[in-house]
Amino acid sequence: MHVDVGPRAEWTSSLGMEGGARDLSTGEAPGFVRVLAEAHVRAGFDTARRLESLETSPAVSWATKLVGARAGGGFRKQLDAVVPPAEAGSLLRQVLDDMPAAALISGYAWMRLARRAGHHPASLMPSGALDRMTDLCSGWRAGGTAVRSVEAGEGVPVQDCPPAPDDTGDDPWAWHDVAALDADWMRRRRCIDVVTDTDGAFSIWAMFRDTVGEGDGAEVVLHEYAVRARGAHGVLEEIEAEPRVLPFPECPAAGQAVGALVGLEVRTFATAVGDTLSGIASCTHLNDLLRALGGVGDLVGAPPVR
Repeated sequence: MHVDVGPRAEWTSSLGMEGGARDLSTGEAPGFVRVLAEAHVRAGFDTARRLESLETSPAVSWATKLVGARAGGGFRKQLDAVVPPAEAGSLLRQVLDDMPAAALISGYAWMRLARRAGHHPASLMPSGALDRMTDLCSGWRAGGTAVRSVEAGEGVPVQDCPPAPDDTGDDPWAWHDVAALDADWMRRRRCIDVVTDTDGAFSIWAMFRDTVGEGDGAEVVLHEYAVRARGAHGVLEEIEAEPRVLPFPECPAAGQAVGALVGLEVRTFATAVGDTLSGIASCTHLNDLLRALGGVGDLVGAPPVR
């Protein structure tokens, strides 16, 4: 999956979004690849982050019921309310679920743009932001690097971001078509691989990466995590989160808390992750990746009926 968002001309500017996704099945024979599903979304949010336009492929009748929902203000609850149960694990549902996160990370591109224009970092913080952000996640914990910087009047620290690697290599099926990222746009990529055995065992490898477009056409990485998990009959038995690129030194601590999910059914992760991992024991973006694993719940099976 991917979702692109931007560009922000100011903190309260409108936002355009575009996203796509593809499901593949492999391994039935050497070199075998079968496309199971594809989805594409184009959306527009107004200055208050309310959804004002939405086009989806495949077209679905329930999509219009999302218009007016606010990203970050109950959007996912509205999505849960309008998506039919039979489509709860669909690719289209997954792409739409990532749009609030895309709106959130778009603020980073705006901070970079504004600093290039000479704005003082402290002027880029919206009113009351620290009240909302403190202890929201591991990186924004009280006394941490980000909170101390804002309290000192220095604004949010902006990290040096490494260049994004080329994920396509020589594999034509590595990713669905993703265009070059324009300057000051942000992109969230997500990949989930699932391997199942006939005895009910499963393993999962998943990753996400948030990048921002540079003026020279390059992409640099703001956030990146990888997750490895395994279990049987739909129930998680082991999980490990690998922090790769994160903005603050306190951020990686969230990866140590994911073991609390062991024993839960993967298909419940869309709601169970937020109930289990919160506050400084969580990372907003890692939680989004873990929630997305719920979308493969049907692939890893369900516990046997006792």
